[in-house]
Amino acid sequence: MRGRKKGAGLTCAPGRLPIIRIPFFLKAWSYVEPVSLRRSPSDVSGRLELRLYHNRFQLRTESARYSDGDRYFPAVSVVEHLQGFLPAAARVLLLGGGLGSLIQVMRARGHHPCCTFVEKDEAVLGWALEILGASPKLEPVCQDAESFMATNHRKFDLVFVDVFRHRTVPDFVTAPAFLRQCRDGISTEGRLALNYIVEKEQRWQAAQAAFAAVFPAHHLISARDSRILISLPAG
Repeated sequence: MRGRKKGAGLTCAPGRLPIIRIPFFLKAWSYVEPVSLRRSPSDVSGRLELRLYHNRFQLRTESARYSDGDRYFPAVSVVEHLQGFLPAAARVLLLGGGLGSLIQVMRARGHHPCCTFVEKDEAVLGWALEILGASPKLEPVCQDAESFMATNHRKFDLVFVDVFRHRTVPDFVTAPAFLRQCRDGISTEGRLALNYIVEKEQRWQAAQAAFAAVFPAHHLISARDSRILISLPAG
């Protein structure tokens, strides 16, 4: 890809995808200012940039940041809220999710479930796989979340919905049909976590009401304009 910072190379192990290897001096410099590692045009996301900042991988567009390594607030919030549940979660589905910060946060806390990672932007998915590495427990799917859920027949213990167009959550994410498909895709004791950024209060209220109609029992995590809705088992 174009725009790769000199010295930010790749290393390959037999049978594995390339893993990004960052020279020590770039890791150190990333505590001073963000270091650009990759740039790529994208028909889906516009201009993309992969950065290293404070030794954490960040995904940037012109108007938004989608990942921040194992410090990504939505992913950290979900994992901390579900810390008692995650040891029993064997299968996790990420719809969107940037560079796979949820997987990074879970790994950092000792959780290694089988993860299906759905991302429609080929460039973003490719960078995520470079960072996460190949694993029999990681299934990448280059497809949009809406069409994936429309044909999904599997059950997951945790579904994390982190789908945005820039800073806006697409309408389909909080549409009753999609939320019901997500509900049908979780196991009996499973959880759904949905990340939302509030741009207009009225739109957020409508989104929360739609979520509550499908998941009456749920928990809300709120910090500034960020909202994370987490379903609870019925009954």
